[in-house]
Amino acid sequence: MIKQAARGLIHSFRPARIRQMMSRNWLMKLFCLLLAFAVWQAVRENTSFEVMVANVPITVTAGEGRAVFDQSADTVNIRFRGSRDDIRFISSDQVAVKIDLSGDTARLRQTVKISPRYVKAPSRAHAVQFDPPDVTVTIDREAERVLPVKVVLEGDLPKGVQMEQAVCSPASVKVRGAERLLRDMDQVRTVPVSLDGCHGSFKTHVEIASNGQPWTVYPERVAAEVSLVERVASRRIENSPVRPMLASDDARAVKIRPEKVAVTLRGSPQRIAELNARDVYTYIDCTELTDPANYEVPVRVDLPSDLQIEKIEPATVQVTVRKM
Repeated sequence: MIKQAARGLIHSFRPARIRQMMSRNWLMKLFCLLLAFAVWQAVRENTSFEVMVANVPITVTAGEGRAVFDQSADTVNIRFRGSRDDIRFISSDQVAVKIDLSGDTARLRQTVKISPRYVKAPSRAHAVQFDPPDVTVTIDREAERVLPVKVVLEGDLPKGVQMEQAVCSPASVKVRGAERLLRDMDQVRTVPVSLDGCHGSFKTHVEIASNGQPWTVYPERVAAEVSLVERVASRRIENSPVRPMLASDDARAVKIRPEKVAVTLRGSPQRIAELNARDVYTYIDCTELTDPANYEVPVRVDLPSDLQIEKIEPATVQVTVRKM
């Protein structure tokens, strides 16, 4: 029996028999072969698109009572592979690498190989390459401190404006992190607040800048109040002649004592420096002094609108009005 079965099997694999099997339904077999190749090609093309996502943040969880003191890399560049639709909208703000070391409390320093299981991304694309490929993490005991907040300012104020002070509310925040890291800190800073184009005091809410350090802060935002004042300079104009203001048809004689006064003006340093004394016009209004007599009249000043009168000496003059 066995010999007969063996002879039958050998007979079925004779060249003539194989040619007969290949020639039977050869069109159908060729079609299936081409279809399989097309499917394989489509699958290969649909999963061969790649994109590099740069600066993906790395977050390490150390566990209760512990904190990250140092890690060799804060971000990682990840190469994703997948279909065109899978990788089309992937960006660094949608992807994160989260490494949980809370279950390994024995080692305070370890190197973790970054793998796809640590990658969190809203896509079916696969992470296939990491740069750097690993991250070295140092763990320390967790601590908490209360530290003052300093407002960081940037930009240029307009001419004639200067900053008086910048304060935060609250003035201090709670910082939690590695004990050795917090030990060397004496303050925290805000992200920069721009002063460009600011003419008056203002208040804004701003975040605390961590600068990539592995610590947390509460509250994360503070109110920054910046007080701005106008930088002012003064100038005294001596011997400015006082002129009587009369109606055009008024021919009365007016005598003024004293005939000249001193005027102190204030304004921006640049405007004060550019001021010409002839631009300051001092006068008295005589239009309502109807009767010939002696009067005490306040001195008035015409000057450019961007300047202010600080003082007139004397502020009044003696005026004698006579008919011609």
